[in-house]
Order: sequence, then C-alpha cells, then structure tokens
Amino acid sequence: MSPIARFASQFIGQYPDRVLYGTDMHYCRAMFRATFRILETLDEHFYEWDPELQSTTGAFAYHWPLYGLGLQDDVLEKVYGANARKVFRTARHNLA
Repeated sequence: MSPIARFASQFIGQYPDRVLYGTDMHYCRAMFRATFRILETLDEHFYEWDPELQSTTGAFAYHWPLYGLGLQDDVLEKVYGANARKVFRTARHNLA
C-alpha cells in the first residue's frame, strides 16, 4: 500500500468498513513502528529498516521508500480492531 499511498488512503477512506489490519512480517517493535507510521502519518519517502534485526532473524527488511497514508482516527479505529471484532461476532453468530 505504501508505494501507492494516495490511492490506498482514498480507497480505505471510501471503504473503511471493509479493511482489516494484518501483516505477514515478524512481530517486533520495528514492524509495529513502521506499520503505524505508514497508516497514521503523512510522512513521505522514508525508510524503515532494522539492520540488527535483519542480520539476526531475517525479519523486517524493506528497502524501498515508504509513504504514509495519513488515515483519519475513525478509520484507524475500524482498521485496527473494530472491523475484525465485527467479523468474529458475525462468524460466531453464524456458527451458533
């Protein structure tokens, strides 16, 4: 999403109830710092790379420039958790 930040931000803003936060990266402080920076700020052309973590675990090395999406607080609330809770409530209800 970050390389096409303006499009991604507009898309998520248009469909905030359809997006869930997720990652395929190793859970660590550097990963959360980077993904929060991408979703929450309007920072442009920044790099997030942790050489120590990369050398020890092979995790979290993204060498292309990143761009923030600057999502609004109400959208972030849905993406970070409200949408997932809604999905799980619906699944639980459908299983009952």
